[in-house]
Amino acid sequence: MDVDSVTVSAVTTPVDFWMDPLSPWAWVSARWLEEVQTMRDIKVSWHSMCLDILHENDEVPLSQEFQAWMKGTWLPARAVEAARAAQGDEVARELMFAIGRMSHVDRNRDLPAVIAAAVAECGLSESVVVASTSTEFDAAVRASHDAGMALGGKDVGTPILAIPGPDGAQIGLFGPVVSKTPRGEAAGRLWDGMVLLAQTPGFYELKKERIAKVWCD
Repeated sequence: MDVDSVTVSAVTTPVDFWMDPLSPWAWVSARWLEEVQTMRDIKVSWHSMCLDILHENDEVPLSQEFQAWMKGTWLPARAVEAARAAQGDEVARELMFAIGRMSHVDRNRDLPAVIAAAVAECGLSESVVVASTSTEFDAAVRASHDAGMALGGKDVGTPILAIPGPDGAQIGLFGPVVSKTPRGEAAGRLWDGMVLLAQTPGFYELKKERIAKVWCD
């Protein structure tokens, strides 16, 4: 099948995307998907993941510093789910991107300050900040995370992209992992390739060594 022959439909394609806002690789993929929305007829539903959940059963010991950072990944995920409960999916998406931009583009490493600033920018209640350090939305975070992992499989990470397969059911794929956000038609071509893979019966995996440094914009 030629990439140019990927199905062009008058029906908007539903897409699901799971990301941990603190993952720079997931951030770049999310920015790519934003670009795709201007190039292709897709509708994205944005979902939260949590790196601490992803690695909670790892057998490789982590440094205390890295463990502390991992625990911090609960904060933005909780805030996003609190925002979703308060004002819906679109506001949750706005908060997710505000946190991502401040963390990766502005390189603000003061996570509590980032969450407070992002919550204020999105016009949300201070209760969302409070929720980021409580366990009130932990079940919602875990449910969202587990839904993505159920589609992507246990051997994947963040981000997870779900695209309708040949029968219309969502096919979960890890990635795409790119070191810099594709723009313009390059973003569209990458999307077409992802659709082609998702709609190929029996497609399993495509991977290479990760040697490039991530560039967040």
